[in-house]
Amino acid sequence: MTKSQLMPLSGILVAIDVAKARNDVLIEVLGHSCRRRLSVFNTVKSTIG
Repeated sequence: MTKSQLMPLSGILVAIDVAKARNDVLIEVLGHSCRRRLSVFNTVKSTIG
């Protein structure tokens, strides 16, 4: 069974979408009508392994 939680009246919500070509970040401040969207392109190859 899921447990419900109340949303605070003030705070910041952040959503991150991770993909191969780029990562998108959506930022929203509770109580304000605007949102910020940032895109970060993946350009450096990993050297792990």
